[in-house]
Amino acid sequence: MKNQEKVKKYYRECDSSYQHWGEEEIYNIHYGFWEDGVDSHTKSLNNMNRFLAERAVIEKGLRVLDAGCGVGASSIWLAENYDDINVTGITISELQCEKANAFAKKRGLSDRVKFYVNDFNSTDFPDGSFDMVWGLESICYAVQKEGFIKEAWRLLDDRGRIIVADGFVAKEPYDRLDEYFMKRWLEGWVVPNLATVDGFRKSLEKMGFKNIDFKDITKNVKPSAREIFKRGCLGWPAYKIKRKNKLKMKHVKGCIFQYLGLKRGSWKYGVFYAEK
Repeated sequence: MKNQEKVKKYYRECDSSYQHWGEEEIYNIHYGFWEDGVDSHTKSLNNMNRFLAERAVIEKGLRVLDAGCGVGASSIWLAENYDDINVTGITISELQCEKANAFAKKRGLSDRVKFYVNDFNSTDFPDGSFDMVWGLESICYAVQKEGFIKEAWRLLDDRGRIIVADGFVAKEPYDRLDEYFMKRWLEGWVVPNLATVDGFRKSLEKMGFKNIDFKDITKNVKPSAREIFKRGCLGWPAYKIKRKNKLKMKHVKGCIFQYLGLKRGSWKYGVFYAEK
């Protein structure tokens, strides 16, 4: 089965697990950003959207592509918090796209937020269609990250910029325990691989991006990783007793091993910003 088909199947069968990630109807499918003043898990999820928006310098009239938009939580948050911007979200999941458009309609945002089934490695949008490409924990699903970077470059106008928040390999080479933890996490969430920070930076430079900046925010997402771990530990016995399908069982294992890997320093969480 090709990686895209695996990802589509994963999000179709594990959608219910993400629905209860936060307390809001439109569920963010990403880690939260914890800092002083953030006192709840749900607040941390929206605070991640705020943190990225500020780093990306969201401006009036901006055309944003949410590459790998999930059910549209970040796209809708952007439109609700920044006037006069237009957001286009894309996902390879028909289920997610249908839900995202329904959420946007319910919030009265269908005129400024639209969602399509599309592949961020190879879209059908014209050159220079966007001012910003936003990738929040989605680019990890690209087998070759260079494909996404190349397409982002094509889609951005002459003064466009890109922001990517994701997990990255923290050390090389891995020892046997690193490999054990990472394999079970990534396989559980159907992620083909993580990029290294140096590798991703070099790919951006090769494409021509400038003013490249990387910020390590591992400490800010660690509380979310710990929350996912706790939910995985609590869910594992119930899933086993109920004999859930193998995909959901692997998902729960991934919830456990992502935190073990983070604690061990096998991976880190960071944000790339770059300009065309």
